[in-house]
Formats: sequence, C-alpha cells, structure tokens
Amino acid sequence: MLKVALTGGIGAGKSTVAKQLSELGASVIDADALSREVVAPDTEGLAAVVSRFGPGVLTPEGALDRAKLAAVVFESAPARAELEAIVHPRVRARARELTDALPEDAIVVQDIPLLAETGQAPGFHLNIAVEAPRELRLERLAARGLDRADALRRIDAQASDADRREVCDVVLHNDHDVHELQRRVALLWDERIKPFAENLRHGHAERRPEKLQFVESDPAWFRRFEHLAARLRRVMGPSAVRIDHVGSTAVAGVPAKDVIDIQVTVVSLHVVDAFEDALGDAGFYGGVKFDSPKPEFPDIAMWEKRLYGYADPGNIAHLHFRSIDTPGQRFALLFRDWLRADPQARADYAQAKGVLAAKADSVTEYAEAKEPWFEAEGWPRANRWAEEHGWHAPLC
Repeated sequence: MLKVALTGGIGAGKSTVAKQLSELGASVIDADALSREVVAPDTEGLAAVVSRFGPGVLTPEGALDRAKLAAVVFESAPARAELEAIVHPRVRARARELTDALPEDAIVVQDIPLLAETGQAPGFHLNIAVEAPRELRLERLAARGLDRADALRRIDAQASDADRREVCDVVLHNDHDVHELQRRVALLWDERIKPFAENLRHGHAERRPEKLQFVESDPAWFRRFEHLAARLRRVMGPSAVRIDHVGSTAVAGVPAKDVIDIQVTVVSLHVVDAFEDALGDAGFYGGVKFDSPKPEFPDIAMWEKRLYGYADPGNIAHLHFRSIDTPGQRFALLFRDWLRADPQARADYAQAKGVLAAKADSVTEYAEAKEPWFEAEGWPRANRWAEEHGWHAPLC
C-alpha cells in the first residue's frame, strides 16, 4: 500500500489536487472531514471541546459552532494548541481505521493541511505540497467570502511554504490556471505515484539507470537525504546508531550520479535483518552485499554490509547498513569529510571520475573501473589526511 500525504496552505488548491487524485484512482482520506466527524454531536471529541472551551462554542441545536470556535483559537496560539491536542489524535486514529480497511494494493492519499506542523511526514512514503503565491491565495479566499484580514490570519496561523517544502518530496506549483495544475498532477501520477505503488506491490527498490550519467551538484540532494533519514529513524529508532549522508551527493560541488548514498550505522548487521519487514513496509528493500576490501583489511568478512534501496522512482537511493567501527563504516565517513575539507581532493576526485566515465558505458563498468583509483589514491590519501589532521570517526 502506497501512503501519500497531501498538504498545502489555505487557498493553495489542495482540494483540487485531492479531487483529481481520487478521479485517477487514489483513495483519498480528508483530514478536514475527519476533524468534523470526530467532534460531531454526541461524540467524545465534542464533549472534550466543550469541557475546555465552554458551551458558548455550541449552536442552539448542540452542534459545534465552528465559526465561534475559530474566532477563539485563531486569536490565541495556546488555545489553538489545546484544540489540536483534542482533535489531532482522534483524527489520526480514524484515518488509521480507514486506511486499514483498504486493500493492500491501494494508493492512499491523506489530505493533511497541518502536515508540517504535526510532524507526520516521515510516516508516509511520499509527501506532496501544493503551493501558490500569497496574493493569489488571498484572491481565492476572497471569492469564498473571507475578508482579507480573516484570510491573512488563517494563512499566518499555518506553516509557511518553506516549512512545508522542508518535509515534502514534491511541490506542485498552482500559479497558473486549473488546466495546468491538472496537467502537473496527471504527470506526477503517471511518472511517480503509479510506479512507486507498483514497486511496493512487488517488493523491490527502484533501480538506478544502468546508463552512466553525471549531473551537476544539486542542493536538493541534502533535502532528499533528510527525508529518507527521517523515514529510517521512524522505522528503526535508536537501533540506527547514526544515519549519515555519504558519497558524492554529500559533497557540494562534486558532479555525481543522481543517487543518494546513505550510511546507517548499526551495532550489528543482525539488527538490520530483524527490521527487514518494517523496512519493507516503509519502502526499503535489499540484502547482503560486500564492499571491496582494502590492502590493510583483506578479509572479505570485514566488509559485509546490507545494501538497500528505496521504492520511489523520484528519489533513487542506496542505503549502506554497516556495523560500527568496521573499515567500511569508517571509510565512508572519512572519504566524505576529506573531500569536504580539501579542495584539491575534490578537484582530483572529480577529474578521476570524468576520465573513468569517458571509458565506461555503464554504471557497472564505471564502478569496477573506479576501484583501482580508491586503492591507489582515495584510500591512502584520505587516511594520510586523517592522520595529519587528527580526524576520527564521529562518536556514535
């Protein structure tokens, strides 16, 4: 089951996107609708709201007067937090019930306006934000009958666009007409959501293209790493002793394959095996692999790891699970830190990559051709740098 979160500020167009995703085949769960359901008349949720805010927030018929309650909570951040403490856990519990009742091959989209504020993003395979310019949002809200002052209060009470971008994998810009937005949603559905769901259905990670292609250093790589790391932390908790961005995409200014390399440090690889099912539920799949031994550590057993990937075709990743204090675990951190600290090392590595890439037609050929450079240059030079500068692997 692919679990997608959809978010966006008021007036951004999130409801339009949710409607189209439903028409394309997704099962949409609307958090706003659930927030009304859990405080409907004769519910425990409504009783809790009245207990906190008093009977003045009720209509003469005994239902919740949402306008009166909004007037209270939008003027007071503490009051809003108390209301959210009543409503949010009940909404989440109801959303879980609805999700659990769906078929295993469903694509579930949860429409969650406060995704960034509530910290739920790591619990989803894919997070989508709908974004529109502030003035355009105000125009749309005015068309709904909200005066400008009220609309501004509501916008300012929510997370900023930047906050939502920090937790979302995809941003849909709704700055043109509805037809352009629909085109973008359809493209996202065909090129990312459906293939992602298919990968989950078959239990395999998205593979990197075998055709070798370097791209320029991309600042988005660091955010993509953070999103994956947050999902891993949610699954593994403290069993993931460290989660580090490693490899070329972790070093600004170095061209690289568009693949995020992550090292997860564990006490023992048996820990990873114990989490195999939970990792699979989160979209991570893999198995036993070995790094290439280096001269000082020729025993192949010392280089055992678990190599996993992620099922998202829009965020291809390699996850290297390595035991603490093993040569491979140490070198992944050392090599990254050496390149970050030494401009000449970065230049030499980029040049070597370019020369080797010119001779290789595939990623596999390139990886094999690069190993002699690591033995002759990367490994000894990085270790000399560590000794000269007193570098030690970060404490776990």
